[in-house]
Amino acid sequence: MKIMPILFLLIAAMAAPVAAQADSRWNNAPYVPAPPVVTETPDELKSRVVEISTFPTDLDPRIWDGDKLREDVRQRTLEVIEYMFAELKLKNVTIQSVEVRGSNVSYEYDDAADFGVRVFLDTSAYKGSIEDLAARIKSYNAFIEVKHEGKVLLHGVPLEVNFYVIRSARLNPVKGVGHYSITEDKWMERPAVQESKFDRNQMLADMTGVTTTYNGLVTAYFADKQGFECSRWKDFSKSLGDYRNAGIDKSGTRSTENLVYRLLRRLKVNVVEQSSALALECQNIHWSLD
Repeated sequence: MKIMPILFLLIAAMAAPVAAQADSRWNNAPYVPAPPVVTETPDELKSRVVEISTFPTDLDPRIWDGDKLREDVRQRTLEVIEYMFAELKLKNVTIQSVEVRGSNVSYEYDDAADFGVRVFLDTSAYKGSIEDLAARIKSYNAFIEVKHEGKVLLHGVPLEVNFYVIRSARLNPVKGVGHYSITEDKWMERPAVQESKFDRNQMLADMTGVTTTYNGLVTAYFADKQGFECSRWKDFSKSLGDYRNAGIDKSGTRSTENLVYRLLRRLKVNVVEQSSALALECQNIHWSLD
């Protein structure tokens, strides 16, 4: 999507620093004290682009024994899920299936990839509102992410768990994309070596556009946190998500767009997570009274 650098540079222009001086109280604990800008040089970004688009030829041996999920990984994952599910104290709801898909179920993992587990719930006997239950589960997912993210390690690989009440089409198995049933301990879809459809020159151009935009937003935000329009962070994050999804839908997981998104999470500053964190901080500051 060659419009990407132009799009983000336009957003960056809108993010020019304002003249107001930052109120120092918002740049001290518990708030972020200093602008978390991207500091990678053009040469460093170029090197990282090559790195993120060079793939392994075997499944991650920390998780897999050949093409079989390691039994200790499977058992510990199920133990953690049972504990988390019990915390919900749901009546007439059971676990239907536990599945995993993502970088660590493919030939595209790296040292920063997590083990993303999806737990689908059986609500066929549930008497309440499914919509209300889905909202509760969404909140619980956010809670366990804050509580456990990066803290439960399976031979060094972070375990990430999400519960689902409704299974959208995007969560169904896709031909050639690794998808494993932990419940049944078997492949639902074996991973294939994906066709490389990335353009490293375009990746570098897109990375430059995104990081320029991000740094511009950070600068403007830290110049006047109270005066900053918080929706600009949400718009930025949504643009990143739309960009990534469009690339996957069009060209798969080895698309320019998906690899750029992955790399944004692996810079010295995780652009994806930091943008969400600053959006939340911005809202908290705007809710505060002088």
